[in-house]
Amino acid sequence: MPINIGQLAATTLQNYQKTFADNIGRDIALTNHMKANGMVQIEPGGREIVMPIDYANSTAVGTYSGTSNINNPYQEGIDAATYDWVNYYAGVSISKDDELKNSGEFAVKKLIKTKISQAERSLKEKLELDYHTGAGGTGAVVGLQTLVAASGTVGDISGTTETFWRSYVEATGGALTVAYIRDMVNDIDSLPGDSVSLIEMPVALHAKYESLLTATVQYNTTTTKEMKRMGDSGFTVLGFRGTPVVYNRFVPTGEVYAISDGLKLIQHKDANFDILPMEKVQGQMVYEQYILSTMALVTDNRRKLGKLTGKTV
Repeated sequence: MPINIGQLAATTLQNYQKTFADNIGRDIALTNHMKANGMVQIEPGGREIVMPIDYANSTAVGTYSGTSNINNPYQEGIDAATYDWVNYYAGVSISKDDELKNSGEFAVKKLIKTKISQAERSLKEKLELDYHTGAGGTGAVVGLQTLVAASGTVGDISGTTETFWRSYVEATGGALTVAYIRDMVNDIDSLPGDSVSLIEMPVALHAKYESLLTATVQYNTTTTKEMKRMGDSGFTVLGFRGTPVVYNRFVPTGEVYAISDGLKLIQHKDANFDILPMEKVQGQMVYEQYILSTMALVTDNRRKLGKLTGKTV
């Protein structure tokens, strides 16, 4: 009985959907950490993503006694950052020639799985690059290089004019030191909200940081569950006061990022690595299928993110 290659490819990819999505989230250190720490949100859609921002303390607080009047003025200090959705895809295509050159169902299934693996790897690298250096718009999410800054417009709010919308940025050139990391983390952690939960840096700076770990700054001064979890997930993890320190080859040269829950990945519930039906290309002996993911990398608290730049080994 002839193999229906279109149906076989469609079924194989459909069965692989959850594994595909899990692998993407697991194999990128940033998303691995975010998924495990409640920083990934599934949203139903809308024209854009709106993130409420609380940027000033309320003046409707104080003390009272007896029958004294209580002052409760209307409060400013609440704004919203808006972000656009970005659509990502990975395509899998199978031709009649592929079928003829791979005789038998076993060989065809092996070919299909190889093509799925290729699509997964390629989309993973595209996302990993964009998470760090994406410039926004329709071509990429807004990456960390733009999100984490002390100026510029992000989420339609200007960090140049609005002081509450500025990240910690230390741009002195020179060799990476523990003091640079300490000052960045202390500055971010001193603000209201959760502490820094992940530090990312390029491979070379990660090696430099490892060389700084002496008898005074131990490898495991504090080993947290998250450090162990990420290590068990296959990442090379060092620590800074219990915060995982990992490397990523897409972190721009000379930069170090401090991440907290001020960073969030928003996934569209109807395009969360969903798979379209397999279709035959009109006028060609080719079947094609697409994996779609609609998302945005956002911040609702730019002050709780930090960056070192110009650092060397």
